[in-house]
Amino acid sequence: MSAPSRPRLLVVGAGLAGASVAWHAAPVASVTVIEQGDHVLAEASAQNAGMLRRLVTNAHERALALRTQARLEEWQRDEHQDWRERPPVRRTGAVIALEHDSPRFAAAVADLRAAGVNVEEPAVAERARIAPALREARLARAYWLPDDGVCDAWSLGQGLLRGAARHGATLVTARRANGLLVRAGRVVGVSTERGEHEADLVVVCAGAWATALAASAGLVRPCVPRARHLFQSSPHPCAAGAHPWCWIDDAGLYLRPEAGGFLLSPCDETDEWPAPGPGSRRPPRDAARELLSEKLLRLLPALGELALASGWVGYRSFTPTREALFGPDPELPGLAWLVGLGGSGVSTCLALGEDTVRALGLG
Repeated sequence: MSAPSRPRLLVVGAGLAGASVAWHAAPVASVTVIEQGDHVLAEASAQNAGMLRRLVTNAHERALALRTQARLEEWQRDEHQDWRERPPVRRTGAVIALEHDSPRFAAAVADLRAAGVNVEEPAVAERARIAPALREARLARAYWLPDDGVCDAWSLGQGLLRGAARHGATLVTARRANGLLVRAGRVVGVSTERGEHEADLVVVCAGAWATALAASAGLVRPCVPRARHLFQSSPHPCAAGAHPWCWIDDAGLYLRPEAGGFLLSPCDETDEWPAPGPGSRRPPRDAARELLSEKLLRLLPALGELALASGWVGYRSFTPTREALFGPDPELPGLAWLVGLGGSGVSTCLALGEDTVRALGLG
């Protein structure tokens, strides 16, 4: 008796979400990944700061982040074959702070500690020793997570795609999906400018372009892209030594050391729909530069005169609930989603890719 054929799975989008779905599905399905650009991991996955954040208020996102970081640490510790030349994780420590005193993180801190995560609340004088950029910072609370770190999104995504290929997955670049193919009430593939790609299952991981694909089949699946700025500073003395990444949550400001200076964001969000891709990265806007400068002057006196050398605008996509949409579509058989990861793609993509594949009955 011949072995049953593996289902044909078409993944639309080769960012971290699509790469994770492909990696988890490739051992049990015949996977094809199509990417609209000439290069993979070139849109939102290339526009983030790579911080692995577990201290968040949303319990589901926190659980996903715990699973993702545990898997990354396991791979690095055991020298996983898909990342032998460059482990994707680097431990730096993290400080999550609040400008105004509130108990917003109390439940999350208790949850993380129960899961074995080291979360400390250093005294004011100790904060500056841990993170020199916080010297004389105007903060009401600060949490220190010494075991948190950063993940190189390019390395992570390349390893995921390499692992998927090891199990027979195919990657097709420069192939933009223009619409979903629906026959007899079922999605059977996608149309592109170079023809049709048919499959038994289609998983849309198209980020900022997902809503347009849903509309091509008459579906309303809001996944709103929001523009956010990142800036690279000139070299600064505070970044000269070891320094954790820092996030002032209620004020909307984060930074991490990069190239002798800091990579920073004012955590701005502007609803903005990109043109048909690829190529969503845009030059920075003066208003965002001014917003960042104002927040630095107000909150971090040690960086008040920080010079911004460069910057860019990238997209983060959110569902109305700000939770990722994943798994089979409730209306159209043959269609599934992994979109709306917002700013948590690096922190949650491995767990969400695994959950998506399991929800399809493949894992």
